Amino acid sequence: MPDEIDLLRRFRDHTPEPDDAAWEKARSAVTAAQGKAAGGGHGPAATKRLVVGWGQAADGGHGQAADRGHGRWRSPRRRTLVVAAVAVAAAVAAGFVTGALRPAPSLAKPLVTGWQPAQALPSSVTGLRVQAGSWRLLSYLIPQGWAENTSGPEDGALTCPTTQSCYVEGDNASSPSGPADWDTLYVSADGAETWSTLPVPAGVTFTSALACTTARDCAAGGLYYGHQAVYLTTTTGGHSWTIAPLPAGDGQIEQLACATATSCRGLTETSSQVPFPNYASVRPGIEFIATADGGRHFTVTPFPAGTAMMTVSCPTSTHCVAFGVPVPGPKDKAGPELTKGIVLVSDDAGASWRAGTLPGNVGTDGSPQVTCTDADRCMLLGYVIGPGSQSGSMSVSASGKITETVPDQYSVVGFSTDGGLRWTIRRLPASIPYPSLSTLACPTASLCYAAGGAAIPQRVGDADNGGSSVVAVTRDAGRTWQRVSFAVPAKVPSGMEADSFAYIGQLQCPAAGACVALGASHQGSKSTPVYTNHG
Repeated sequence: MPDEIDLLRRFRDHTPEPDDAAWEKARSAVTAAQGKAAGGGHGPAATKRLVVGWGQAADGGHGQAADRGHGRWRSPRRRTLVVAAVAVAAAVAAGFVTGALRPAPSLAKPLVTGWQPAQALPSSVTGLRVQAGSWRLLSYLIPQGWAENTSGPEDGALTCPTTQSCYVEGDNASSPSGPADWDTLYVSADGAETWSTLPVPAGVTFTSALACTTARDCAAGGLYYGHQAVYLTTTTGGHSWTIAPLPAGDGQIEQLACATATSCRGLTETSSQVPFPNYASVRPGIEFIATADGGRHFTVTPFPAGTAMMTVSCPTSTHCVAFGVPVPGPKDKAGPELTKGIVLVSDDAGASWRAGTLPGNVGTDGSPQVTCTDADRCMLLGYVIGPGSQSGSMSVSASGKITETVPDQYSVVGFSTDGGLRWTIRRLPASIPYPSLSTLACPTASLCYAAGGAAIPQRVGDADNGGSSVVAVTRDAGRTWQRVSFAVPAKVPSGMEADSFAYIGQLQCPAAGACVALGASHQGSKSTPVYTNHG
């Protein structure tokens, strides 16, 4: 664990020198803390792995991409636990825990930061000398051609409020295996062709993607010095921020969407308890949070008992649709049933909820999504694990030897025309075999883009990969689909992982024919493939 040990040694530089036994005690404390964090966090270490058809991993055995750690939002809680444990362990080793460590700063009232300039992303950050659009599609299946650019920002949560403006909350962690560190912000003003870095206020890490109503007006959930939940707003496109402490008990904002600059709704984590360690993304402590006055006041309401909601969409001030899974009672050790999704609908801004109807075998992997274009028309990204198949059961192999056969597993897209109460499930065609999709964007009720990976083998550099990045496009509400696949460079550019080209983790389409997507780079990579279909 070089990162943690280096941190311990930095503590040692300013403390009396402990003996070897004390350092061994500190290392043991760090190891124990990391184990606790892995069991209680949202990161890859907290999930149950199952290798499936084309070499991905599943969250709780459901969904190829759920445990990749790429293009997924991961709460910085685990990093907070580990870093705090490192600090305590170092102090124990030095023998002066009491009074030696100053408490982390807290906010009693909103803090407004001064205006700071953006800095253009230097070429040295990515180490790449590739012009935007150097790689093109293998084929053009839609009127607009998609371009691929390998010199994007760090991988992270993507938000594009307009066709030209995009933000990425980058993961600034230095270790590919350590916890995430969402304290970097990138901005593009030319449709994701070039990027600049924006200053993030000291002590702030993001816990939700940005929710923007204009190119300059955005909000997000965050943590202040790793321990205090805050509400972040900017009216200057990220050049300055207002950091407002959330009331005690309101939790940590995990998802946010804003209809106006003052009216926002989303999900908040009111309890860090993870009752099912093998299913870390299923957390009954998630509740509905809303503000109607720009964050000065919040209301937090629970979802019905026995449910764990994982995503929500509110197309109007009163109508909301949430998607998640049922959870068993406290005495049931079997874990949640991820193959049985639950849709909840509210017509009173989250004060009460009623259940919608999904086919019995449609559930979720680690990245469910629901989105509504208006109060009537909604779409969701679900997952199926048998019964039913695309082409039969999947063979699971290890070192080229088939070890077992598991039920088919693949993503589906659902469409509703009555506000989320009833759903029609649309499967993707055989030209997109075993789709494992992570993100869905629908500029209109009939036009949707779904992105992720599929079991389409490709060669990336000197390596063979069983999966490829793919975008599925429908213009008739899922009745027919077109596949968009991408060429990759013969040699992977320096500083970029080969499997960055095997999966798309983020997608935003602020208008028809104007989409931006990010590949799924390893944590620690300083560049990410960017896909666009502008023009």
